[in-house]
Amino acid sequence: MTRLPEASVEPRRTRGGAGGAAPADTPSWHRQKIKIPKRVWGSGSYSAGAVAYWAQIAALAHREDGCRASVARLAEYMGDSKRTTERVLAELSAPGPDGEPELTTVRRTGSDGDGETAERRVRAVARGEHWAYVPVLAAKRLRRPLFVLYCALAYASSTQTPVTAAELAEVLAVTERSIRRMTDELAALGWITVHRRAGAHGRHLYDVHDLPLQPVADAPGGPDTHGGSAAAGDGGSLAIKEDAGLTDESTTEGRGGFRRRRDDRKCPSPAVDTASNGPGGNYPVAPAVPAAPRGRVHPSAPPAYAGPQLTLSRDAWAVVGPVLDPVADLLPDVTPFVMRRIVREILRQVRETGFLAEDIRDQVARMRAWTPDEDLTDPGRWLLGAVLPPASKCRQPNCHWGFLAHTGEPCKACAETETARARERSAHPPHTAARPPRRAAWHECDDCGRPSRQPLPGGRCRTCA
Repeated sequence: MTRLPEASVEPRRTRGGAGGAAPADTPSWHRQKIKIPKRVWGSGSYSAGAVAYWAQIAALAHREDGCRASVARLAEYMGDSKRTTERVLAELSAPGPDGEPELTTVRRTGSDGDGETAERRVRAVARGEHWAYVPVLAAKRLRRPLFVLYCALAYASSTQTPVTAAELAEVLAVTERSIRRMTDELAALGWITVHRRAGAHGRHLYDVHDLPLQPVADAPGGPDTHGGSAAAGDGGSLAIKEDAGLTDESTTEGRGGFRRRRDDRKCPSPAVDTASNGPGGNYPVAPAVPAAPRGRVHPSAPPAYAGPQLTLSRDAWAVVGPVLDPVADLLPDVTPFVMRRIVREILRQVRETGFLAEDIRDQVARMRAWTPDEDLTDPGRWLLGAVLPPASKCRQPNCHWGFLAHTGEPCKACAETETARARERSAHPPHTAARPPRRAAWHECDDCGRPSRQPLPGGRCRTCA
């Protein structure tokens, strides 16, 4: 009998690990697959944990009685604490971007009147809506961000849509570098196979597997913390019971009585003689206390400038150099930061406002001649505040502070403006008329002089009338 030769290599398969065969003890629900709509994992409106819980509840809803798992049971399935499960369920129960919640809870009561476990239902996939067909095992075994990435790759693989790291980064709201790292992690776990630069325009191609290519370790049991303290008790407290040794009403064996937080001073401690303490005594010598408390300590000198140094092009220096030539002796006292602002202001006036560099130089020279040296305590502030900004009443470009830029003569337009304002002020002299005297609050009788608040007819009160 002739036997056929055995194949040298195993044929390549993409549906599951080890040729698609799962271990013998693999539960049947490992192969269960569900449809997750794109509005859940691809819109960015829900967290990665909410996507995983949506998948778990949708898988349990396929049972005959629906999803009747309690919060504690869901936390055990997903390996989370009850506090985390309640927070995710609240997120899914809130209205979504379109106003409809993704999770609906139906309360039921048994025939005996006792309440039963609530039934949870997820929002169904609408007709014509895009969805990803993924196994439930991925939601249980993968980290939550990895599961969202797995859903995106499963959708792209089923629709034969080439994707890039930038497009996947938008789905998960992370950087491209994080997407590449997460893709390598999925490939190392065996959930996907990456064919690098095998697609059009040098894009990667992805093969998504229903089961990982290597055996998957069973998920450890979730922490039964009930919101308490544990290694993974998200949002839990650090302790659920009081320490008996720290409460006021407890007793300790060491002292044999009630332990108080503060001494009641019923038995004061004996006085300790510290007058004879010296350098070689039993107690250390306390440092001398200054007579007056020290105030705020100011640095002796401002810190040195650590920013970039000022650099100018040849064209910029051809404009700025002649302008600052009259104040060259003041520039060493100007900091690089202020010097950069001065240069920027000069170039702005020349390029944007239309001032000539010669006009600005005349202004700088004139203000330098008018300002005494003892008033130049801050040259940089003086240049930025009083010299460079053009200020004139007539708003003419060649007038600076009421003087012409080229000749230094007083500006006639400014003089006319000041004369017009003086005439305006003289046309309305101030009101100098004396104010009328205030009316007397009291009225007196002409005969007896008795005061009265009411006016007296004829100047006489009733008694004298």
